Amino acid sequence: MRAKGILVFCLTIIMFPALSHAGAFFIEANANYFRPKDQSFKEIYRNGKSFGGEIGITLGKGISIWAGGHYFSKKGKLTFTEEDTKIQIIPLYAGLRYRLEKANIRPYVGFAIGYFRYKEANPIGTIKKGDIGYIGQVGIIFKVGGALFLDIKGSYSYCKVKPVDIEANLGGLQGGIGLGLEF
Repeated sequence: MRAKGILVFCLTIIMFPALSHAGAFFIEANANYFRPKDQSFKEIYRNGKSFGGEIGITLGKGISIWAGGHYFSKKGKLTFTEEDTKIQIIPLYAGLRYRLEKANIRPYVGFAIGYFRYKEANPIGTIKKGDIGYIGQVGIIFKVGGALFLDIKGSYSYCKVKPVDIEANLGGLQGGIGLGLEF
């Protein structure tokens, strides 16, 4: 499963230069606030910041191929033993996005499939795995001037995992702001 996720992400990155003749290329760095959906996850780690980036190519008529990734890392306390625990989640995703064109304010909606790489470490043990999940995103791009834009977005992700005997959802709600360039 890990190899499939990495392969999908690499193929997505490789195909961007081949499609560059199709339209505008964009790149963005962003900061987000992540609110996990799973109640057990919330009890242990709570909400927190994540950082990431996105790239894409507009194919025409408002349709873009888009890919990105985020990094979330948080410390917490195990529910029963109160021992320290740490989690890292790195979703890498690729999908389609539709946005209104030819305006300084451009609302958009996107859907992507992602590979969620995660690692949890505590005195009980360490788990390193990855699973496939989904991401839906909505936002508004504000053209600042020239190639520069500001992106205010919200997303919902879903990735059900069962590394041991406990099932959890690594996804949740995320809101953020990005700064990017479009060529």
